[in-house]
Amino acid sequence: MSATSLIAASMGVEGLLLQVGNASSPETFATICNATDVNLPVVANTVDVTNVGDKWHRRAPTLLDMGKITFKVFWVMEEPTHRNSAGGGSVPAGLRYLLINQILRDWQFVYPDGNNSTDAFPAFVTSFSITGKVGGVFEASVELSNSGSPSLV
Repeated sequence: MSATSLIAASMGVEGLLLQVGNASSPETFATICNATDVNLPVVANTVDVTNVGDKWHRRAPTLLDMGKITFKVFWVMEEPTHRNSAGGGSVPAGLRYLLINQILRDWQFVYPDGNNSTDAFPAFVTSFSITGKVGGVFEASVELSNSGSPSLV
């Protein structure tokens, strides 16, 4: 008996959209340009519930958390989705602006499955770290911290 999904054997990453909302009503989402290396964890905090009669540790899950949501961008200094600018209209606030001003926004990952399958969550930008190497390009490592209930596929 095959253990391959009836939907697909795998799903390519090409076409994934990482988007941030503009906090308007109705909310519109802008795609973060040049994104790469995404990591969208879901974890549970645990507590040790081992008692004196146990020979092995017992742990119980408590609060759910999205952990450290991370991605990289090929950083372009004046790219509207990257820079330290409030944006406005159809131009989104940049990642650096959201970090510096500690602004909670709605985020979403739209998967390239043809069904618009989406993981959505509120989060703050909590880290933006730029690197550059001789012979390379500028990159920024970005961390988002979830703050509230997500909607997951």
